[in-house]
Amino acid sequence: MKRIEILTSHNIVISHELASVGQRMLAFAIDAGILSAYSAFITIISGGSGATFYIGIGLVLIFYHLVWEIFNQGQSPGKKFLKLRVVSLHGMTPSLMTYITRWAFRLIDITLTAGSMAILSILLSPKGQRIGDLLGRSTVIQLSPNSNITLNNIQQLDDRVVEIHYPQVRQYTDQDMLLVKQSIQRYYQHKHSANEKMIYDLAMRISTDLNIPLMKQAPLEFLKTILSEYILLTRV
Repeated sequence: MKRIEILTSHNIVISHELASVGQRMLAFAIDAGILSAYSAFITIISGGSGATFYIGIGLVLIFYHLVWEIFNQGQSPGKKFLKLRVVSLHGMTPSLMTYITRWAFRLIDITLTAGSMAILSILLSPKGQRIGDLLGRSTVIQLSPNSNITLNNIQQLDDRVVEIHYPQVRQYTDQDMLLVKQSIQRYYQHKHSANEKMIYDLAMRISTDLNIPLMKQAPLEFLKTILSEYILLTRV
């Protein structure tokens, strides 16, 4: 399965599995089924003619994917059901222009070519991108269980501490600490200079945020302590 690495707003690199062509096609089919059921309902109540019929069906068919992805964090109902999500290559959350670019090029990728252009592009692209994704600098990932680490997982994986040294850590959120945990895991999986620098930069960022001098404490140990103390302060 292809994977992609995305740099978050916290300067942390997260690895995700790309959605396969089959998964994206199935998500499309689910959305198509929803649209078909909706169109049938509008046809029945409008008698198949009039403004209700043309506007009610036309606008929804045109803007369905755009509206869902903008207001539902990159997920149409089909994508949400299959745990897929549109993400930006510059960070997890795409910009409005990214969503609009993807939507505009659905006409070429899917509508006019019966989906063949999208399938071919996704298969050939190392980042699983159709043309709309290439121009919008986006792709579609799987929100697999491996990427949905919980704080309970973190508590099981880290040593407990008795004395709290950094009560300021409460200012962070669960998501912040999940990113710290994923960075530590990534370092242990691939111990090379790039990940060492990532750990150092993250430790320096947190020490600056909390106004805590690192002194002689190793960056990795500092992050593990921050993580453990956050668990104790927010979960115990």
